[in-house]
Amino acid sequence: MNAPAPQPAASEPQVRRRAPVLWGGAMLLGFLGMFVWQTAQLLELRREQASLRTAAAALEQLREENAEVQRLRAAAPNAERAQEEQLETARLRTEAAALLAAAQELPALRAESQRLLAARAAAAVKAGVEQEVDPFAAAKGRAERINCISNIKQIGLAARIWENNHPELHALPVNFLMMSNELNTPKILTCNGDTARTKAQTWQEFDESSVSYELLSPGAQSSDPSVVYVRCLIHFNAGLVDGSAQQLDPAVHRIEKVNGKFKIVRIDAQP
Repeated sequence: MNAPAPQPAASEPQVRRRAPVLWGGAMLLGFLGMFVWQTAQLLELRREQASLRTAAAALEQLREENAEVQRLRAAAPNAERAQEEQLETARLRTEAAALLAAAQELPALRAESQRLLAARAAAAVKAGVEQEVDPFAAAKGRAERINCISNIKQIGLAARIWENNHPELHALPVNFLMMSNELNTPKILTCNGDTARTKAQTWQEFDESSVSYELLSPGAQSSDPSVVYVRCLIHFNAGLVDGSAQQLDPAVHRIEKVNGKFKIVRIDAQP
């Protein structure tokens, strides 16, 4: 008796029917895998971008800090120079105050000297001793006073020229160094009768210690020609703001402040 022929498997049609579904699932899984991979790549890129932004911000901050350091380095010499200038200004003010104090004592010392000389002469006459007169000393004194009035005229002229060269200021110079170009040489700032000072030969070696003359009205306006701009305490010569110069007699004239301005006043006109 023959064996029955084998029958086709009943599940083959089911596999064929499920094949599209299985293929679609495999493709879906592939798409999901690719989506997950792309998402991971995108997150990685975002992390790299965040890191780059942080690095860029840090670099920018570093650049700003470096610029600030460079600015501070550049400003350091200026700060040191400003401090040195302040110290020099303080020193000059101290010296100016000392000079002013000494200058204020000169009239009293000169008056006392004249009083002593007059007393000596009177005592000599009373004792019947003829007072000797040194003609050479008298001539030297006259020459020194003439030279002094010439210096004051040059100072006044230089001040007026400086004022004309700076019309926007409407004022005379406040110190001698400002008009160094107009004065040409600092030698004229030392009176020949001032044996306590040494003439400065050039402006490079000039300082206030070589100045014999006193600026009574620094920065004054030339509109009032009776204002005294500069004077010599040795020869009692005075230069006015209009550029003129006068030889004053201490027995007749006096320089005083009148309404806040230094002017020449006659002693006999005092009340």
